[in-house]
Amino acid sequence: MLFFYNRYSTPFGTKAITNVFLAILLGSISLTACSDKGYPESDVYTLYSTEFPTGWGRVPIATFDVASMHELNQPMCQEAADLYQADFEKSKIQNIGVDPWKNAKARHWCEKGRYKK
Repeated sequence: MLFFYNRYSTPFGTKAITNVFLAILLGSISLTACSDKGYPESDVYTLYSTEFPTGWGRVPIATFDVASMHELNQPMCQEAADLYQADFEKSKIQNIGVDPWKNAKARHWCEKGRYKK
């Protein structure tokens, strides 16, 4: 629970009541904002990567599930995948011939929905 400290407030004073009200209000807003209801699960995308340095496996990196802009989840996920891949390629060139980068492989991609094993 949030507590807004005010050195002038008393346990039963007006400022203390205001602090309790603000804490309840902010808690309610944050719970509402975290709700995953209100838009289809098909608008959620998860970014995955292969394991470094083998290039095998399927490791979740991030889930894109912004409810207020659900139409941007897929493009944002794809942009993140492209940035991760570009960073990997750049690091591989900078570390050429150095273990474990010598034969390192990686791939980054997006899948529709939340992470599933």
